[in-house]
Amino acid sequence: MIRLRIIGMTCQHCAKTIKKAVEGLEDVEKVNIYFPQGYAEIEGNSDVNKIIKVIEKAGYKAEKISIEKDVYISKDHVYDLIIVGGGSAGFAAAIKVSELGGKALIIENDVIGGTCLNRGCVPTKHLIDIAKTYFTPKSNPFKGIELLQKRLDLELIINEKNKLLDELRKEKYWNVLDSYKSIEYKKGVAEFISDGVIKINNEKLTYNKVVIASGARPLIPPIKGLDNINYMTNNEILNINYLPKHLLIIGGSAVGLELGQIFLRFGSKVTIIEALSDIAFNEEPEIRSVLKDALQKEGMNIYTSAKVINIYRTNDEIEIEVEINGVKNSIRGTDLLLATGRKPNTDKLELKNVNVETDERGFIKVNRFMQTTNQKIYAAGDCIGGLMLVTTAALEGGIAGENAILGNKRKVDYLSIPHAIFTEPEISSVGLTFKQALEKKIDAEYRVLYFDMVPRAQAMKKVNGTVKIVVDKKNKRILGIHICGFDAADIIHKAVFLVKYGLTINDVIKMTDVYPTLSESIKLCAQTFIKDVSKLSCCAE
Repeated sequence: MIRLRIIGMTCQHCAKTIKKAVEGLEDVEKVNIYFPQGYAEIEGNSDVNKIIKVIEKAGYKAEKISIEKDVYISKDHVYDLIIVGGGSAGFAAAIKVSELGGKALIIENDVIGGTCLNRGCVPTKHLIDIAKTYFTPKSNPFKGIELLQKRLDLELIINEKNKLLDELRKEKYWNVLDSYKSIEYKKGVAEFISDGVIKINNEKLTYNKVVIASGARPLIPPIKGLDNINYMTNNEILNINYLPKHLLIIGGSAVGLELGQIFLRFGSKVTIIEALSDIAFNEEPEIRSVLKDALQKEGMNIYTSAKVINIYRTNDEIEIEVEINGVKNSIRGTDLLLATGRKPNTDKLELKNVNVETDERGFIKVNRFMQTTNQKIYAAGDCIGGLMLVTTAALEGGIAGENAILGNKRKVDYLSIPHAIFTEPEISSVGLTFKQALEKKIDAEYRVLYFDMVPRAQAMKKVNGTVKIVVDKKNKRILGIHICGFDAADIIHKAVFLVKYGLTINDVIKMTDVYPTLSESIKLCAQTFIKDVSKLSCCAE
């Protein structure tokens, strides 16, 4: 058998053209064209060079592939991969398998699209931009312009949000299923019966390989009195049809902070209650300090190091009893949002039946290839813990699907994956923090630059921000870049390149930025390692 990689085959018509051309050769017995993965298999005694010339004459290029297994040829009437979960990780795995020539089955027991589309980043970012627009008259920094803030129709806003999600659900998921005929989708509950057997509803299927991408859901903490309170998680508050008078939020990480600022700008009084010593605790201290100051100036109440002891319903109010630095206090509000982390959707999969191990919280243990403790089963996305980002889930899903089919080759580079908190100012980060670098026994140092030194930020009157760069002291290689400021989630993409490819401070200084831009803040911060940037003219190296 001859196996060729086809270059320039972009559609099914191309595949038919190539197949017809090769079948015209003597001694060719059978031709299989695998599109869209870009391969051809030819059976018979025909000379490979003659086949390549015929393909070139038809307008394409061909080359004999190596012995290394870099393509998977599917077996008829067999699912090459069963995927539990129809979110970003699950679809990424299915698409990868389809592109490699295999057939995939996606099993989803909830709404297609997973957390990001339905209950996470898409609806929250939509509401963030609406809140930003509504709040602009109150935050306008420019003299000579008077803006008026008028009516807010929350019910209409939520309806428009839901229409957007319906459109994206069709575009990004249902239409994808229509495009990939080798991906099948079933609505149902998955349960492992034994090694090699999985049940979907009442149907039992055998499997060769599985990717678990079952996601996660809001974690409900064991707080005394909580069972007697009508609380919300991010699932419910994104469909709220009234404006809370005073929204209490337990949890000061991304979910609590983003939703808190949305409703603060809509007109609610908002109080954050955080058990740790600071909000956004995983971020650099200089970064989270800028955000905390901005939120408090906007009117948000923030309590940190606050242990929740009990929750009561008092008339029309919710009363939360907290202990802060050994002193008990009561905080009252009208509505309660829990933003206390995530719990994996693994408890109903019966993983014990297939020897898939989880940690004490239920997250699935995987190795660097996304493989579980069962060699036939891989896992990706929120159900494994770690970075709960849609980008990370999709990356993990694609790698899990590929490794399941072709064998363990690819690993995830987590160090260069950026993340963001979409408050205003935004927080964004990539690479190691200074503390993480020290924990890795790296002799590290850092510099901090505030946005009042950035000309573009001054022109926009958006100087409430900072950049922190962490480097290896010996060779000045950039280990991490952390930003709090306007458009930080966009600026960080310049930083990703610097961290991923191990560039140094000198490399950054030698680069030329568009002037004036906010991304110039990274170069200015790099320059602080060697000089006083307050004494530099514009764009000086």
